[in-house]
Amino acid sequence: MAPQDVPERRLIRSTTGTCPVCHQTVPATVVITGGHVDLEKNCREHGVTAQRLSNHPWYWEGLDDYYFSVMREPYPQRDFLVRMTEQCNLDCPICLAKANTEGTPDLDLDGLEELLRQRRGIKIDLMSAEPTVRADLEDWIRKVKRSGNIAALHTNGLKLADPAYVSRLKRAGVDEVFLQFDGFDDDAHMALRGRPLLETRLKALENLRTYGIATSLIVVIARGLNEAEVGKTYRFALRPENDHIREVFFLGLRLLGSARDALNLGDGGIREQQLMPDELLDLLCEQEPSIRREDVYEFNRIYFALLSAFRVRKCLYIQHYMVTREPDGTSRPISGYFDMARLGEIATEYGRRMDQHPNLARALLVAELAREGLRKEPLALAASLFRLERLLKVGMNLKLVPRRFLLLGFITACDPYNFDSQVAAHCGKGELSVDGGFTESGGVANVEREARFEASNRRPGALHAR
Repeated sequence: MAPQDVPERRLIRSTTGTCPVCHQTVPATVVITGGHVDLEKNCREHGVTAQRLSNHPWYWEGLDDYYFSVMREPYPQRDFLVRMTEQCNLDCPICLAKANTEGTPDLDLDGLEELLRQRRGIKIDLMSAEPTVRADLEDWIRKVKRSGNIAALHTNGLKLADPAYVSRLKRAGVDEVFLQFDGFDDDAHMALRGRPLLETRLKALENLRTYGIATSLIVVIARGLNEAEVGKTYRFALRPENDHIREVFFLGLRLLGSARDALNLGDGGIREQQLMPDELLDLLCEQEPSIRREDVYEFNRIYFALLSAFRVRKCLYIQHYMVTREPDGTSRPISGYFDMARLGEIATEYGRRMDQHPNLARALLVAELAREGLRKEPLALAASLFRLERLLKVGMNLKLVPRRFLLLGFITACDPYNFDSQVAAHCGKGELSVDGGFTESGGVANVEREARFEASNRRPGALHAR
């Protein structure tokens, strides 16, 4: 059982953040207060602001402490967001990119070529605002594949409703597609995206299945709008015919781009709709009782240990879990195969050994996990788990994730409210863009871009590309 939450005020960690008003760097603390965990920032001019991180202090304090004990340095970046264009064929009211607004020119292919010359063995996320509006997208995919790297496409799915277009992407060599999919409620789509999209997105998913393209669903959830879609989308992804869906990411609404612009124009209600990953986990646990927070806690500790052992960057704010698909469309959580308490002990031992013998700690971690994998229940997954572990070394290409697994993520995007410089230093995504250049941390790029948006004072809404 989880430790009891104690409604006391206690410091977890001191850091720095960004004032959500003036965008200046300010002192910040992660604190337990009133039975929950907040990131508090103190600006001399604008006072104290708070971002709720968790309603479960035992969970957040334990993960925060363990994460920073094993992720001791920012490891080399292996995943880069390449912002190909700031144009889009939608005008989403919540657009993180504030698309069709700033008049930013498209990124030249030379920028990607330079990145590929500098780095090897990486994932390239072709995205933002909508990369499919670029006529040369297939050339970019081929360029990434010829360099021996992973080509990932992030899209709203409008053009993927055309099977001929999906066929061309497949021939170009795309490895995986991250598809915006905000559930099954078109009223929610109207609020989030400005138009009903369910039919189009279901057609896009059908085409991705037809051409065997590994897919991740990016499900934006806003408080009071579409929370019920968490469980519905999870169960949809488990259907046997949807085994091309290897991952579901639940993304809480954040105040970036057009959403933050709406707040600045007086829509105070949108501030209440934002969600952090811990709240998304609450929703899934409520809607899918087989998933327990205590198990997710131990899973993330052993996951952070493996990331540390293989020197993989990953944000503390992004947390994961994993289930297996059953033939009848149900699932079995990873806790059904492993003794999660034992995995927690292995993670604790790894952290302790890292203090004096880091190389030994890494070797023993792998050996002890291999031993656990030979027990009766996990033995049935041994080959698939070995493949998954190997992806930590060579890059998490969803195309290579065994179809039996469904990966789950509870994620956020850094904005001026939740930005924590110590967390952002380990951001698992670098970024290349026209307006921001090259940065090792997508979280840093987000808050810097937001400051530029506000300085420009341009309003979203004029659709420049269709």
